[in-house]
Amino acid sequence: MSTRSKNRDLLQRNGIWHFNKRLPDGSGHLRRSLKTKDVEEARQKRDQLLEDWSKVAQKVQKHKQVLDLRKQYLSSFDEGEQEYLRDLIIDESEELATRLGVWELTKSNTHYEDLPDKAKEPIKFYRTAVGQLTPFAQLTDPWLRSITNSKTRYGYDRGLKLLSKHFAAAEEVTWEKARAFIRFIQEKENVSNSTIRKWVSAYRSFWDYYDKDTSVWRNHKIPRTRVLPKRAWTRNEIQRIFDELETQNHWLSHVVKIAAYTGARRGAICSLEYRPKDKTILFKAQKSEAKDRIIPAHPEILESLDYWAANQRSEGSVTNRFTEFKKSLEYGQETDFHSFRRTFCTELENLGCPEAVTADIVGHKKQTITYGLYSGGSSIELMRSWIEKLSYFD
Repeated sequence: MSTRSKNRDLLQRNGIWHFNKRLPDGSGHLRRSLKTKDVEEARQKRDQLLEDWSKVAQKVQKHKQVLDLRKQYLSSFDEGEQEYLRDLIIDESEELATRLGVWELTKSNTHYEDLPDKAKEPIKFYRTAVGQLTPFAQLTDPWLRSITNSKTRYGYDRGLKLLSKHFAAAEEVTWEKARAFIRFIQEKENVSNSTIRKWVSAYRSFWDYYDKDTSVWRNHKIPRTRVLPKRAWTRNEIQRIFDELETQNHWLSHVVKIAAYTGARRGAICSLEYRPKDKTILFKAQKSEAKDRIIPAHPEILESLDYWAANQRSEGSVTNRFTEFKKSLEYGQETDFHSFRRTFCTELENLGCPEAVTADIVGHKKQTITYGLYSGGSSIELMRSWIEKLSYFD
């Protein structure tokens, strides 16, 4: 074997041997000092580096996307592996720059913000991959876990998901882009003013949590938005929903029946306690309700209550699955899960149920001073007599 082949991928400079490997795309060489003047020792170190390089290259080959590369880079505790990953990231970004015809611009001293958009892409790729940008995809969950209120957390999660559809990293968002995003979700997503304000507050909190400049989310004048008024489901629509869910044998059928025959809110249903012995339901206080309440169970939902007591799911799961189901039936934004509560109250009103009894069943505040301050509430049997008059099928 010739000396040249023995010293493949080795380069001697000033008496010190260096590892010198040509990059796969021919764009240059990876050069690293082996810190030895002894050729035999240099060959051993080179062989180990080649073995390491092969392992890392095989690992990274399946993960060319920027976030996967970044995850590997940040999770590696081996300096050699980090260096290889960094080289691969640089190689990927330079290849992108060459393909876009902006390689010279990326290597110049031009300020990043002064570059054209296409010149920013390879730089953004590199910065994101080696951790200099803050991708939403990897940072949302840790921040959401810091929020103790589950309903608040669910609302913020929706807001961040919409934001991540428009931006990959926090550093992309300028005040002007934030303003454009706010206008977009108002016009295209039918989001109310109050929800937008909550989300903007959440974005500021998210930026602050990761030590980013929160000023991009400040001083935005949120114009008035027109939100479609919500309505109750009609009896025909409820019958259609029941039939379709039962045909699909979907677990949602139990949740929907409970909602339609109790008027309970989604959150209350997801935390209810069924008492089969006396056929009553304990609903924990929701929103502005002062206390828990117990109501009788309609005969139509006894089986659903048995099922739900053993197979309860989260509020978010109910919301997401019902929204998907509703859209599949081509119902619009004028109806939602809360529409079952509207229908239930309307049906009791049409039956002639006293308003105070309906209020006790659904957890509304009493409308008069006498009922509101001094009433001990309707008896279980009185509530049962009215609830059992309710039927969605003639």
